[in-house]
Amino acid sequence: MRILFAVLIFTVASFWSSFGGTVEVDLIPLQTQGIAGEPHLSGDPDGRVFMSWVERSKTDSETEAALRWSELVDSAWTPAQTIAKGADWFVNWADVPSVTAAGSGHMMAHWLQRVGENRYAYGVRYAVSNDEGASWSAPAWLHQDLSPTEHGFVSVVPVPTGYLATWLDGNGYASGTNEMAMHARSIAWDGSLGEESAVDTRTCDCCPTTMTSLEDGTVMAFYRDRSEGEVRDIYASRFENKTWSEPVPVHNDGWMLQACPVNGPAAHSSDETVAVAWFTAAGGSPAVHVAFSGDQGLTFEAPIQIDSGRPTGRVALRMLSDSEVAVMWIESAGSEEAGLMLKIINRAGKTLHTVKVADTSSARSSGYPRLEKFGDSLIAAWTVPGEPSTLQTAQVSW
Repeated sequence: MRILFAVLIFTVASFWSSFGGTVEVDLIPLQTQGIAGEPHLSGDPDGRVFMSWVERSKTDSETEAALRWSELVDSAWTPAQTIAKGADWFVNWADVPSVTAAGSGHMMAHWLQRVGENRYAYGVRYAVSNDEGASWSAPAWLHQDLSPTEHGFVSVVPVPTGYLATWLDGNGYASGTNEMAMHARSIAWDGSLGEESAVDTRTCDCCPTTMTSLEDGTVMAFYRDRSEGEVRDIYASRFENKTWSEPVPVHNDGWMLQACPVNGPAAHSSDETVAVAWFTAAGGSPAVHVAFSGDQGLTFEAPIQIDSGRPTGRVALRMLSDSEVAVMWIESAGSEEAGLMLKIINRAGKTLHTVKVADTSSARSSGYPRLEKFGDSLIAAWTVPGEPSTLQTAQVSW
């Protein structure tokens, strides 16, 4: 194996914003080995930023995968550490593992492990740490069902007693309904599991999901629904008083599709404001939309279109204040050429800054980009396709 992407930090782009200032994109070196991809970023309550990813090494007989993580300290990544590894993992460009940091040394990790011979027969394994990742609990299954069907697209948020997780559960394909569902359950600090419940019993099969915690402790889950008429719009459900609310659409796009677009939403909150970004191709017109809510997600304002006309989607989003949001997505310039775009807008829909973070590809091998706040700046992470693929991270400031 060889060390990849060990370069000095340097400025790769500087663009004039609409306010006349500049946006700087400074690459941050990340040392990886073998085939690297599937990045995930997490911020804790103290403003620390953690990154996880998958590294794979291929031998003559098998491919071993490892979940690795690092913390950003003084704009540099600490030496990577391994949480778990195995030769029977399911590794996918859109359904990625994660590390969620909850502060005070608490962390939760999840990854995907096969539960059968079928291509999409896999389940969710998890482990917790209460000593800042120095040690981890024994891996366990997150869900009750272990049928040889798909279980993944996990979202995790910290809650006062530990964590709350949602995932797409394929038990319906084993029981004969042939429908994907979204399930949820709590995980205590010690790793013990709460009762499993259904958030929605009919969802899109393979679109990434997201969750955000509100100021009053309510948690909101966002995902792509699937109606009886095959409309696949973004829906939301609230978890409060230990109960999930009846799911409602963020906006009625009316995107009718006979297959899963593998394009999920991104959401974040600040004070009483919630922002959601998503991709849609309703009416044959691809678009990236952002919608704000000023009443803690009870209702959402009309969506704002932010793309440049040819979006691939795969959105990431972070609120910068209760009135400004940063959104990142892939914009296609052709069949395989694309740009990783980042735009900061306010609630009125005014563009404050726009920058092309990097050249990328609209192919699946470019994966899902990630975004996290880091002080007064943003950290972006993405996969660079190639033989082998590598990871790239950058600090975006303005």
